[in-house]
Amino acid sequence: MSRRKRSKRVIFMNAGRKRAFDKQQALDKATRLFWSSGYSGTSLSDLTAALGINKPSLYSAFGNKEQLFKASVEHYRECYGAPHWQKLFEPEQAPLEARVKAYLYAIVDLVSNPALPGGCLFVKSACESGSQAIPEDITAVLKGMGQQNEQALSAFFRDERSKGQLPADADAEKLASYLTAVMYGIGVLAKNGNSQASLQAVADVAAHSVLRTESVQKKTRQGKP
Repeated sequence: MSRRKRSKRVIFMNAGRKRAFDKQQALDKATRLFWSSGYSGTSLSDLTAALGINKPSLYSAFGNKEQLFKASVEHYRECYGAPHWQKLFEPEQAPLEARVKAYLYAIVDLVSNPALPGGCLFVKSACESGSQAIPEDITAVLKGMGQQNEQALSAFFRDERSKGQLPADADAEKLASYLTAVMYGIGVLAKNGNSQASLQAVADVAAHSVLRTESVQKKTRQGKP
């Protein structure tokens, strides 16, 4: 066979091969679609179009829409949320207020990043949960994830209290609930189009309040003005 014929054959064979399906890349695309439109606002047709596959292929790779959404929320937590968690612990010698501020600033960067859908997938989904548009098992998954996050924050504040970064009688659970509420609020404000600077201002006040609130409460309990 001549070199020219062999070359044409190779080109023909390569052109006939299907591109390998990258499941992780497809999951990220699905995550961003849910992030942008929410569970109820995302149809199977939207998903197949975004992923570039047909419905049988989607079912084969991820199961149904509910299963894909669950996988997407977990993917969001691991790939977009978890990396910011380390801000609470590093640098170790930094004051608690500085680390909480860095953590909240990282969240602000995420929810206001113009290259991403905007807002927070978890907050958007939590706001949808409980409605008829969201299956009960998804509501349960979201509730469980929210509880896990708040429990992790409680453990963090208890540890900081043991290190002397908080008063000995500081309420770690209340601080965790407070910070969770702040993060939810930042997510909603970002989706509503608030500027990054305004979100950072919220983070500044919240980080300072973590220490100030406990200090004020302690003085009040001691009868000091």
